[in-house]
Amino acid sequence: MRFVASSRTALVYFPILLILFAVKYLNRRRAIAFLLLAAAVECAVLLSSPYLRNRVGRTVQDYKVDLETSAVQDSNAATTGTATATSNGLRLAYWRLSLQAISEAPVFGHGTGSTRQLFSRAAEGKSGEWANIIRNPHNQTLYVAIQWGVLGCIVLYAMWYFHLQLFLGAGFASWIGLVIVVQNFISSLLNSHLFDFHEGWVYALGVGVAGGMAARARRGSLERSSLRNP
Repeated sequence: MRFVASSRTALVYFPILLILFAVKYLNRRRAIAFLLLAAAVECAVLLSSPYLRNRVGRTVQDYKVDLETSAVQDSNAATTGTATATSNGLRLAYWRLSLQAISEAPVFGHGTGSTRQLFSRAAEGKSGEWANIIRNPHNQTLYVAIQWGVLGCIVLYAMWYFHLQLFLGAGFASWIGLVIVVQNFISSLLNSHLFDFHEGWVYALGVGVAGGMAARARRGSLERSSLRNP
């Protein structure tokens, strides 16, 4: 996957999943050896994959371009429409606009569906990529906070917390569920995957199926324990 099509979001959550696996299933010596081996493999792939180097280099370059043009974006000057638009620059601009909108209605938000209206007003008078009307600020927390404020964020993080608690046990189903929840949480820092069609359904089905299997395994373990210790 690193050689063919590597998501920049995957570059963030994949190392964390490796660390999680090492901490959960390996002792300290094996965990250190496993992580060192994973780091060596990743360095080898980075050196041998022009595609991956381009993805990483483009991320750094996009950030530098955004630093040069962010002052223009924030001032809403007439030249905003001609400022360079990059993938990361657009994401950072969406985040700044989202934080501004949240500060206007922090507790209850602006209401369901309000993100499109907010970004539509922000796109007026601009050209190119900056004129695109979107509804997704590319961050799950910001997406929820714009519409439902702090109360919505409490519900969102409570959902992640209870799903995470469901998969803290041992077993294959628990590991699969844990990967799904952790991956979704980390990727939602850079995207709004719960509200995206494919990623949202993968999360719903994955947590539902793995959660059912984990709960059944836990219940069976408790029943066996009660039979041994009446």
